[in-house]
Amino acid sequence: MGFHKRYINDSQVIELYRSKGNQAVIDLYTKRVDAVITSGDLSEHILEILETGLLTNDDKWNKISELISEASIKKGFS
Repeated sequence: MGFHKRYINDSQVIELYRSKGNQAVIDLYTKRVDAVITSGDLSEHILEILETGLLTNDDKWNKISELISEASIKKGFS
């Protein structure tokens, strides 16, 4: 049995959100992973939201979707 770490950056989050949606991003952070290593403000903020116990799952979903949507618009489309 191994230790599964995942490196996640802002561009990766935005591209996954654009192609597969919010649930795919949440799964990236939570499914079959022992440690998450982030690179960028967006990816770090999403991790903080997922780890907080102060929000309901619906609130987490909505906040993450809002953050990624704003970052996606700022990045623009190619």
